[in-house]
Amino acid sequence: MNSTPRSDRNLMFAMFALAILATGWAFPRPATAEGGGLDVEIPFEIKALKTSLTAPYFLDKDGADVIVSDRAGGVYKVTMSGKASAVGARDKLKNPAGVAVAPAGFGSHAGEYFVLNANDAKGPCEVDAIDKSGGVSSFAKLPAAATGCRGIAFGASGTPYAGKLYAATTGNSTIYAVDPSGKALAFGSYDKPVAFELTTISFAPSDDPKAPNMMLVGMRPNMGGASKIGRIGIVGPDGKLKDDVYLVGFVRPSGFGYSPANWGTYDHAFFIVDTGKFASENENMRDGSVSRLEKGIARPFASGLMDPTDMKFVGSKMVITDPAERGKGQGAIVIISSMM
Repeated sequence: MNSTPRSDRNLMFAMFALAILATGWAFPRPATAEGGGLDVEIPFEIKALKTSLTAPYFLDKDGADVIVSDRAGGVYKVTMSGKASAVGARDKLKNPAGVAVAPAGFGSHAGEYFVLNANDAKGPCEVDAIDKSGGVSSFAKLPAAATGCRGIAFGASGTPYAGKLYAATTGNSTIYAVDPSGKALAFGSYDKPVAFELTTISFAPSDDPKAPNMMLVGMRPNMGGASKIGRIGIVGPDGKLKDDVYLVGFVRPSGFGYSPANWGTYDHAFFIVDTGKFASENENMRDGSVSRLEKGIARPFASGLMDPTDMKFVGSKMVITDPAERGKGQGAIVIISSMM
């Protein structure tokens, strides 16, 4: 923890902001098709990473790099300088969604990439494995009802979820648990009393004050009504959704996690990315955002994103995939970095 009192740090950052304004310097912002831009709290820098990806969709960290699925097809390893290298045969990864790097302990697959993929955009999902030579193979077939591929995540080490890969499919509001042999079983279905659209899966650390070592799932009821009905649900080791919601008040929470120590003013703070309404549904309105949790309340941190669909902290950077950041079919990887 930073030993400097928060009030003193806030004063320091206010003085830093005034100095920046006095020099006329501005934080870099991603260029967009409509000429818009993004806003983030000072003293943080926000920028679009220049890559060859068309529509980055989901990501996982792989050491100092990231592994990213592209909605246009294919999976890529991307460095923080923007160099993207295809992994696996693109003709076998036509509609990749969630991606994850296998940890030690998942059979003999440590370090391999796993992808939730569908051969047809509206067809059933399957879990595909990409070995270290780039070979793609079907690892686990999911039922015909498992359409709408979304996020996947390996169970956190030292928790009751460890040793399995969890895959969310929104067509039947179900999470599947896959073991190292490739056997997939329904872990939990969340379609009663209303069906939920599932967006992402993550795991809270042991020091999380509300859900230590628990599975957290981004969810939105598949129903009309108020827009801010999306929430982060808590799913127990038995696959049951807890009555106590972790956090509610989003359109479509699509990525969340804790910042690294001393990340600007926010030491080990919980951040949430909200996709908002998809750009194709709201005339490209920039309602995607990032919030931070403070005393149980989600407070604004960054705004003006288009369709942020996933977020991970990689080293000292917050990395966000946005498949529509520069307009239809022109996505970007957005990076937010502390400047202090």
